[in-house]
Amino acid sequence: DIAPLPHIFLILWLFWQMRGRMPEGRAWIDELQRRADALDDRAQAELLFTSAVTALEVGDDESALAAVEGLERLQGRIDDPYLESAAHLAVSWILPIVDDIDGALQAASTALDGFRRQNEPFMAFAALTVGMVEMMLGRDEDARTHLTEVNQLGGQFDNSWLESTARTQLASLAVAAGHLDEARALLTESMEASDETELSSLVVTFALVASAQLALAEGDARRAVTALGATDGLRRRAGLRAWPSTRPREAELVTRVKQDIDAHDFEEVFAAGSELSHRQAVALVRSDNTDGATE
Repeated sequence: DIAPLPHIFLILWLFWQMRGRMPEGRAWIDELQRRADALDDRAQAELLFTSAVTALEVGDDESALAAVEGLERLQGRIDDPYLESAAHLAVSWILPIVDDIDGALQAASTALDGFRRQNEPFMAFAALTVGMVEMMLGRDEDARTHLTEVNQLGGQFDNSWLESTARTQLASLAVAAGHLDEARALLTESMEASDETELSSLVVTFALVASAQLALAEGDARRAVTALGATDGLRRRAGLRAWPSTRPREAELVTRVKQDIDAHDFEEVFAAGSELSHRQAVALVRSDNTDGATE
């Protein structure tokens, strides 16, 4: 017999705790999926949600899309508003893989509305998703409104992950608007995790990308390349990949940086950046001197 899966919010908490241990997490999910026929509809939906978000993190687009198809097949069969909203949220995270940005925004907005009606804390993750998809669509003012709300909710829920992630995205918006001092302050604040919590690799990579945008706006292409290299190195060591909603922005950033630096220099500086440790990467975002930083 397979024990019932835990509450969906606990699943997500467990998922975030598994950051940096994705191979073990994926193996656990794969084992459960081999016995999915023994699960009822609700448990299958929880398993598909977990599979979707972990596949998303490690860049397994095929598995993520398959999980979305499974969730869509279960629509209307689960009398659980919370789980239905979570399913919409998972769909919104994954649809950018197939460039369905409008569909992603609709799914994220549906999830946000559902969680708001239930007054569930998970609405903060939905609002974050709405904001990030709005950034993809160039709806910067709408995105700023949602991301500011996420930052506030992160403080309300004492969730440093939400606060830090919202601030990195707000920093990107500030760079786009030409407010470089504001972007710099937001990036510094994004690195201020609680004393008990080390910033996750995911949060640091978000901040590094925004830091690269800021450096490029300030005319420092080498620093931008260093930040992009550090992003690649942290992801590679943690077994992560960029979220689908951020991939186009990062690809565009790399293209712009390559226009401002010699190709050989790009490769050399990128490789050096990829060797930065987690602590050195955080110091880079904070604009500290990273030369003496160590693990």
